[in-house]
Amino acid sequence: MTSVPQSAPARVVSNRRLNPEIHELVLRLPAEWGPPEPGQFVQVECLPANPFILKRPFSIARSRLGDLGMELHLVYGAIGPGTEALTRRRPGEMLDVIGPLGHGFRPVPGRRPVLIGGGRGVAPMIALADGLAPNYEDGILIFGARGSAQLYELEEVPYPVTIATDDGSVGFHGNVIQLLEQLRGRGELRPEENALYSCGPNPMLHALSDWAGEHGFPCQVSLETIFGCGFGICAGCAVPVHAAEGEESDEFGHYRFACVEGPVFEGHRVDWEGVKE
Repeated sequence: MTSVPQSAPARVVSNRRLNPEIHELVLRLPAEWGPPEPGQFVQVECLPANPFILKRPFSIARSRLGDLGMELHLVYGAIGPGTEALTRRRPGEMLDVIGPLGHGFRPVPGRRPVLIGGGRGVAPMIALADGLAPNYEDGILIFGARGSAQLYELEEVPYPVTIATDDGSVGFHGNVIQLLEQLRGRGELRPEENALYSCGPNPMLHALSDWAGEHGFPCQVSLETIFGCGFGICAGCAVPVHAAEGEESDEFGHYRFACVEGPVFEGHRVDWEGVKE
C-alpha cells in the first residue's frame, strides 16, 4: 500500500561528499513517516525557509526504520544555489521534507532484475535492490558513468555491481547499452527471463527503452524531469506518453505528470521525441 505524502521535520544525521560531483545526505524523520517505495522521491527544503522558494526533489537511495525513526539516504549534486546551500547543512540541523511522492517501480513477477543506474541515477537503484533482494536473489546492478570521477562506492548493495565507464577508466569500456548487448550476446540476459529497471539521464533512458523494445525486454524507467510542486499542480513535470491500449483521452491529452503518475514509467509508453533533455 502506497504511503500518504506528509510534511515532516527531518534532522540531518550526516552530509558528506562522495566524489567531486556527488554528495550524500542522511536524514532522520519520525518513525510514522512513510515508508517510501523504491522509485518514489521527496521534496526537501534547501535554502533557508521561505514560502516563495520551492523545495527541491530528490530520489531516495535508501530508507531504513530504526529505533530513532525513519532514516533516509539522499544522493545529490550541487548543481544550483539550492543544492549548493544544502551541502552546508550540518548534523543536528533541521529541514522540512514532504513525501513520499510519486509512483515507484513495480517488480515484474518471475523475472530476474537488471538494475541500471547512470551517474546520480544509481541512487534509486540501491533502494530498488534492497526492496527486490528478499524475493529476487539473483539480480545484478549496473553502474554507468562517464569516467572514474563520477563513480563512488556503493555500500551494502545486495546484488553484484558491474561498472561501465565511457572512457574505460574503470570496469567495462563503453556505455550501459553496449554492456547490455554484450551480456545478451553471451546469453547472460534473456528477454524471457529478465526485466530491466533504470534511472539516469534522459538520453540514456531513451536509448535503453529503444534497446529493450527491440529485443523484447520489459523495461521501467524513472524519468529525470522538472519537478516543482510534487503534487501535479504546477504542471512543470508534464511528460508526453503514448496512449495505452483502450485508454481514453482526457483534458491533458497525451501528457502525464511525472510527479504524480511517475516518475517511473514503462519505457515504451514514453514519447521520447517530446521529452526535454
